[in-house]
Order: sequence, then structure tokens, then C-alpha cells
Amino acid sequence: MGIEFEFFEAGCGDSILVSTDEGTNILIDGGVASTYEDAITYSLDTMKGDLDLVVVTHIDTDHICGVIELLNDKYRRNLIKDFWFNTASENMLIMGQDTNEIGGGHGNLLSYFIRSRDISHKNNIYLKENISDNIFYIGKDIKLTLLSPTKKALKELRDSWSENDILKKCQGGSVQIGGYTRLEDRREIDDLYNNYKNNQIKFGKKDTYTNNSSIAFILNYKNKNFLFLGDSDINDINNSLKYLGYSEKKDKQLQVEFVKLSHHGSKKNINDKFLSLIKCDTFVTLTDGSKYKHPDKESYSLILNHSKRIKDINLFFNYSQLINKKFPRDMNEGVQYNFQTNKISTLRF
Repeated sequence: MGIEFEFFEAGCGDSILVSTDEGTNILIDGGVASTYEDAITYSLDTMKGDLDLVVVTHIDTDHICGVIELLNDKYRRNLIKDFWFNTASENMLIMGQDTNEIGGGHGNLLSYFIRSRDISHKNNIYLKENISDNIFYIGKDIKLTLLSPTKKALKELRDSWSENDILKKCQGGSVQIGGYTRLEDRREIDDLYNNYKNNQIKFGKKDTYTNNSSIAFILNYKNKNFLFLGDSDINDINNSLKYLGYSEKKDKQLQVEFVKLSHHGSKKNINDKFLSLIKCDTFVTLTDGSKYKHPDKESYSLILNHSKRIKDINLFFNYSQLINKKFPRDMNEGVQYNFQTNKISTLRF
């Protein structure tokens, strides 16, 4: 028996289907609208069993729009058994279809579809004080341990959930998150790391309300751990890992098979502390690089220069063009820094 992760080509967004041989299926985000018809539908039609869970990590359009298309599909939406999405109100009081008060745009549209299609739904997904309240069992074989968001982060999102506020402060603000001005990046990894040591690069900076409210978790299957970070605040992730008992000590690190990097490889969503708390040789970046200037090469410089890194590092991408643009072949960085880059569509364990 095994588990498979299918990383859809979802434009600048995320969309992942998790399937086990035992028949458990989880869809994490839906990417942009075209992701649904171009990729997700085929996998839904060929998978074994129902969709035990759909997780929409947060309301940004590059995560939410493909799921809106799923809920608007009167045949395939019947596959959904449970649904996680933090809506505008704690009690899911959303506007009727005939209102002009849209507030949160696509977030309210998805909320309306959840309610009007009578989808089984969990609304208040945030960290509770008791560890046991942050653990969820999906199907017969998957355990999810919640790492984000905090109750405070979710409250901040909901307090700002209005058309004039959230689109300006959250979704629109994402344009400024990227680092380098060109997708093609010929900067040396060591130069970037030296800039960091000289305080010229800041990692793990405060992000937008929407990203800070992102659902993130450890997925456990048959004693193997996988880390799904959405677009979450890396400092919240660090706090959660430490609360769970993980530390920088070699025998206390969280061992994971791969990390789905937060926020498409943005330098705002990674730091040294996080890399010290985990033991991992594989890092997955999901984006086509078409918007927001993601990923940041600084993030890979941090991974590759980290004092506790595993010798052989794998950097996986769901779009091949990013590899050559971030790591031009004539620079031979893979040999110099002991890592491999590969385009992937699936990983199986």
C-alpha cells in the first residue's frame, strides 16, 4: 500500500490531490479557474473512492478558483464528503445571492456555493490550546496535524473581510511579495547567502492577512510525514512545531519526506529557524512564475547553505521552465552546491 501526491499545473497557484491505495483522497486547493477543467477533472474521474476532504487553505484566487469550479459542477461535487474553508464569519453568515455586498469577492462566492450546495463543511479551522483538538483523521489511513492558522490570524482576516479592505490589504498586496525583478535569475547562491548574513536580505517577514490565515498541516501516512504549508506565516509554523515538541536537536527534529514550500517559494515565508526544526531533503515549489515574481532564489540559497541541511537536496517544481530560469545550466550550480532540480507531476511513497 502507498500514497501518491499529484501536483497539478495550476498557474501561479497551488492544487494537489493526495490519494492512497486504500482509497482515501484529499484535494488541497484548486489553483486558478482553468486548473479544474484542464487537470483536476481527469484525476477525479479516475481516482478510487470519493473525495474524503477538500481543503481550501485561504481565500487568494490562485488557490480558490478551481474549487469554485468544482462546486459549480453538479456531478463531481457529489464526491465531496467534507470541506475545510474558513469563511468570512465564525457562524458562516454570508450574503444572499441577490446582495450587492460582495465583501471578499471569490471568498464569499465559495461560501455561498458551500451553503447552497449543502456541502458538509468545517468553518473554524484554527489552532486550539489542546494538541488533540488539532489532530484530524481522514479516511482510514491519514492523520492531519494542524500547524496554522492561529485564532488571532483568522480574526484579523475576518475583521478585514470587506470589498474595499481585504482586496486592497490582502489580495492586491500579494503583488509586492516577490523578490527579484526578473524571472531569469543569474545571481550566485553564495552571494545571496552572504547578503543575508550581512543583513541585506530579510527572511520570514510579516505577510498579508490572507496568507497569515492559511491552513497548514503535517500529513502523516504509515509513519511517513509530509509538510503542507499553504501560504502560511513561517513564524506561526515554527511556534506550532515547537509546541508539538520538535526542536533543533538532531533527535528532536521533525522528519518529513518533503516540504511543500510556503507561498510558492517566497523568501517571506521561510527562515533559518524553520529549517533547523525539520529534517528533510526534498522541497516542492508550486508556481509557473507568471505572477508575483515567485519563487525567490534567496529561499533556495537559505536551504542549500543551512548548517543542518542533508547532503543531497532535491528541489522539485511543477513547471520545468522555472528550473532553467532560476538555475541556468551553464552556471553548474547543482554540482557546486550538491542539489538536483526536477520537474514533477507526482510523487509516490
